[in-house]
Formats: sequence, structure tokens, C-alpha cells
Amino acid sequence: MNLPTADRVPPADLPGRSPRPRASRARPARSLRRRPGWAVMTLLAAATALLSSRYFTLDQETFLDGQQAVYAAHLAPLLLHIGAGVLALLLGPWQFLPGLRARHPGAHRWTGRAYLVSAAVTGVGGLLLAPRALVPPVAPVGFAVLGGLTLGASAAAYRAARQRRFDRHRGWAIRSYALILTAVTLRIWLPVFDAAGADFDTAYAAAAWAPWLINLLVAEYLIGRPVASPPGIPPAVPAGTPTSPEGPPPDVSAPAGPPGRP
Repeated sequence: MNLPTADRVPPADLPGRSPRPRASRARPARSLRRRPGWAVMTLLAAATALLSSRYFTLDQETFLDGQQAVYAAHLAPLLLHIGAGVLALLLGPWQFLPGLRARHPGAHRWTGRAYLVSAAVTGVGGLLLAPRALVPPVAPVGFAVLGGLTLGASAAAYRAARQRRFDRHRGWAIRSYALILTAVTLRIWLPVFDAAGADFDTAYAAAAWAPWLINLLVAEYLIGRPVASPPGIPPAVPAGTPTSPEGPPPDVSAPAGPPGRP
């Protein structure tokens, strides 16, 4: 017997019934095609990591001109700085995909720890090499400040995560990776100065400061922007935004008194 149309309506859809929740499949907030900035950053970081890996051949022809003898005499801090920097360059971009963070929080935590350790190690290696940089004292001081800031930003990101202050953690993680990306912008800066006709010493001294300063300015801009979150995840607020404490919900069980009386 065929039932009338109204009788075939599922109980959950009848008037007075709350709709039955439907399972939804988690999807990233944005596809990678909608993240051109992230894609360009990741490709440049990977290309720089591949280029820097040539140092492990120990072929002095791959070393920076004028630094072959210095690098050959200080291979341990050099390889420490290069190896950890390569790992930090490759791991960093994947920490900034909200969809991956939401679906795989365990993987985010462990790759984040690996990133912070590698960022700290490359910072230490940079500090050991900084006094031997060309064009003293401008370039050595610039590279030493870069190494110190990398250590400080990475430590602050770790401390904020331990305190579960995730808005601050995000801000310091962005600053840390912006400093790591100096390996990329440095290699863009030097050819630009060379094409402009600047001598090598001027370009090198400026490259010890300008790339990471520009990166930090971009990082501060990104930190101040609202963050897109995956469906079902509350949107993140910019780092440092004050939040008001949540009080108890109002008591609506007691009837309201007459107007003018409490």
C-alpha cells in the first residue's frame, strides 16, 4: 500500500521535531589553489633547501666566494647551520595550513617540535659562524642579530604553545619562520644589488640586515590579519588581541519581576 506523501516524511523532518544531525566530512578551509602565497613560499623554500644541500658534498667550489678557507676550517658549525636550516625550511610551511592542523593535531605538534629544534640549531650554528662573516663589523653583527632573534622567536613560540596561548604561539611561529626565510630572501637580495651595479661588499653588508628586517615587517602584517579556519573550528584572532573572560551564563530559570521591581 502506498502511503500519502505526508506519511512518508522522515520523523526527524516532521514539524516539532529537531532535524537529525548529518555527518560531515572535514574539508580544508581553502584548497592549495587558493593559497598562491603559501605555494610560492613553499616552492622557494624547497628550492633554497635543495641548493644549500650542496654544501654537504664538501666541495669548496660550492662555498661562498671569499669564504672557502673559513668554511673549510669550520665545517662543524657550517654543516650544523646548513643541515638544521634545510630541515626548518622544509618543515615550516606545513605548520601554517589550518586544515592540516585541525585534522591531524598530533602530526602538527610533532612536526612543530622538529621545526623548533631545527630552528634553534641553525640559530646556534649561525651565531658560531657570524664572527667570521665578510665585511666586518657590519655583516657579522647583522648575522649575529639574526641568529639571536631566531633563537628568541623559536623559544617564545614553544613557551606560548606550552602555556596553551595559541594566539601568541601563532605570532611567534610566524616570526620564527620569517627569520628562517632569510635564507631565501638573501639569495634574492644579492643578485638584485649586483644587477643595480653595487659592489659586492656593499651588497653583502646590506644583505646581512635588509632581508630579515623586511621579512619581519611582512610577518607583523600577517600576524595582524584574521586567520581563516576550517569548517566547525572557531576563527582564530590576531595574536595579541585582548579577549574578555567568559562569565557564567545568565539565569533564565526565574521569571522576570514586574517592571520597576528587581
